Amino acid sequence: AYADGGTQQAVLPGAKFTDRTLAEVRKRGWAQSAAEREPGVASVSAPVRDGRGAVIAAISVSGPIDRMGRRPGARWAADLVAAADALTRRL
Repeated sequence: AYADGGTQQAVLPGAKFTDRTLAEVRKRGWAQSAAEREPGVASVSAPVRDGRGAVIAAISVSGPIDRMGRRPGARWAADLVAAADALTRRL
């Protein structure tokens, strides 16, 4: 969501994300997946930034969808974003 279009296509060649979806991810500060990339797996991810605010990494938590839920961001995003922010401050 934070890379330019060319990089997005190179990194995620089979993924189909609309501009609206990517804008929503950037606005809220995290992404989630529920059986989209791997059956039975859910995940939440958040960006880690450098001192200039550029995204340089991401952290992610994934697990079985029956434990993470179909909307894993609702349960796990706040903690994951806090962890990503803590990493950002230490860089």
